[in-house]
Amino acid sequence: MKYYVGLMKKTLCLFLFFYTSFIQAEEILPEWHKSLNRLNSEEKLYLESFFYTMLTNSEGGFVLTGSKPVCMEGIYSPDKINVGQIGTKPHRRSVDLCEGYRIWKKYFKSIPSQKLIVCCKDHPDHVYSDWVHLMWINPKKLIEVVENNLPLFQYVLGPQVTPTSFLDYLTDPSQDIPHDYTLTGIFLGFGCQNALYYRRLELIQKQIFSRETPPLKLKNERLKIPNLGYFGCDKIEAFDTEPAFSYSTLREEYQSIEEMGTSSIETFPSSLFKIPLFAVYKKDQETIDVLLRYQMDKKVIENLLLKPDFLEQTLKCIFE
Repeated sequence: MKYYVGLMKKTLCLFLFFYTSFIQAEEILPEWHKSLNRLNSEEKLYLESFFYTMLTNSEGGFVLTGSKPVCMEGIYSPDKINVGQIGTKPHRRSVDLCEGYRIWKKYFKSIPSQKLIVCCKDHPDHVYSDWVHLMWINPKKLIEVVENNLPLFQYVLGPQVTPTSFLDYLTDPSQDIPHDYTLTGIFLGFGCQNALYYRRLELIQKQIFSRETPPLKLKNERLKIPNLGYFGCDKIEAFDTEPAFSYSTLREEYQSIEEMGTSSIETFPSSLFKIPLFAVYKKDQETIDVLLRYQMDKKVIENLLLKPDFLEQTLKCIFE
C-alpha cells in the first residue's frame, strides 16, 4: 500500500513539474509566438500566402529588411469588381492579400514592431477607384527619407508637416495617399533625383492626355509627341505646362528625359529575384546607395523564402 501511495506521489510530482514547466514556457514566449500558436491551419495558410505574395510578387521584403520605406499594393474594391474578373490572376492575388491582412489585423496588428507597420485604407483610392491600398511601412526608414527631404514634403503638404506626422497620416486608414509623384517616389524608395525627373515626365504626360480645348486636336499630335497609351488624364480639366529650364519645347524636354531613363533592373539584372523596379535618371550618390542596398537585401529575402518554417521565421524577423 505504501508502495502505491509513494508511486502516486511521484507521479503527481512529475505531472506538476511538467505542467509548471509548460506554463512557464508558455509565459516566456514572445507575444507574436503566442498569436502564431492560436492560429488554426487555415489561418496559417492564409497568412503564409500573404507573406509569400508580398515577398515574391511585390517589394514588401525590402521594406522588412529596411532598404525600402514603403510598399503599396492594391486590393480590388468590393463595389467595383465584376464577374469577369473572378478567378483571374489579379483577383486571386487580391484575395490572398485581403484574407492575409484579415488574419494579420486579428492576431498581430496590435503587437508593436520597429520594423514593419501593415495597414490598409478603409476606402477605394480617389484616383484609382477600383483599388483599396494595402501598405507595408518601415517606420524608421520612412522617417529617415522624409527627414532628408523635408522641404519638398512641406512644399507640397504644408510647412507644418513633420516626419512623424507624415507617418501618422500615411498609416491613417481614413486618409488618401498623396498623389504627387515626387513625394511618392521618395517614400517608395526610388531616390529624390529620380522622383523629380519622373514627376516632370508625368506633368508633360498630363498635358498630353488631359482634355483638349477647341479646336479639339489631340494634344500629343499637336505637340508631336507619340501616344504612349491611356493614362486616365482625360478625366481632369485641361492642363498646360511650359518647357522646363534649358528647353525650348516640351517635345525636346520629353525626348531628353526619355533618353536619360534606364531601369533599376537593367542596372542590377537578376533572373531569380529582382530588386524594386523604378526609373533611374541620375546616378547620384543617393541612387547608387539605394541600388546597392537593394542588391544586398535581395539575398536576405531569398534566404528567408527558403526557410522550411517560413511563416515563423518571417514573424520572428518582423517582431524581433
